[in-house]
Amino acid sequence: MSTDNIIHFVQSPHYDEMCCSRAKVNILRQMISEYQSFLGLQRLEWTEQNVVGKFVATKQYDNKNHRLYELLDSHGVLPKAVLIKWSRLNESEQHSLQECRLASKPYLRFTPKRIDQGQSEEGLSSYKNELANYEIYGLLNEWKQQKWLYSKLFDQWNALRITTLKGMLQTKQTTLSLSVGKLSVIIPDPCVDPNAVFHWGGTELLQRCGKIDMEQVKLLAAKGFFSMTQVQKHLKVLDVRTKYILLTLTSEHNMMEGMIQQSNRYSWMNRLSKEGWEV
Repeated sequence: MSTDNIIHFVQSPHYDEMCCSRAKVNILRQMISEYQSFLGLQRLEWTEQNVVGKFVATKQYDNKNHRLYELLDSHGVLPKAVLIKWSRLNESEQHSLQECRLASKPYLRFTPKRIDQGQSEEGLSSYKNELANYEIYGLLNEWKQQKWLYSKLFDQWNALRITTLKGMLQTKQTTLSLSVGKLSVIIPDPCVDPNAVFHWGGTELLQRCGKIDMEQVKLLAAKGFFSMTQVQKHLKVLDVRTKYILLTLTSEHNMMEGMIQQSNRYSWMNRLSKEGWEV
């Protein structure tokens, strides 16, 4: 198995440059968000720079909501809307359901040796001080440049990780020590077939070990098993978090197009389900 390319990447300046550009992108995004927050604007578009910034609120729901579990169970779709991690089961349950594990997707992690961490932090602090003299358009142009650099290097890095991972899995190699760090094959905690769990332990086990997948709930609602109005009556919001998103207008347009297509797909599925009931 050849790992020359990824070894070259991490031992050359490319990996450190990627990490540095990522840190700079985060610093620039924070400074631009502070500028926009001061103006009190939820969304701000810089047309000439082809950049838009916006504050987005994300609701965190209670995925252990028993009333929502009851709603899903009463419509016979609870196993279709629940995710169950293998580690959530006790030893006896794991023994009985070991053939029902669903393979998780492994990934490759690089753990670098942080010998010059202090020097790196000092460089970023100096960079942040330099940015303090920039006007907003200078920050936006710098963000675009650093974002482009980071994306370019990250795409290279990700392609190398995928190729190296395949080779290490084929040779059953789990770690690779380098002079600048270590590559490790990480296999996440697998899930378990929720239908098998339901047949073995019933609703009680699904409620105790499962986590409701809201995307699946939306899909089931689109298929006509119940309405989202019914779901929303039982949703419990635990927290509302606001994050700042900075992206190009082109990227925002593509995201909106994707959301519209998904909404149309759900509407189409809902219409088909109603026609099926009428038949």
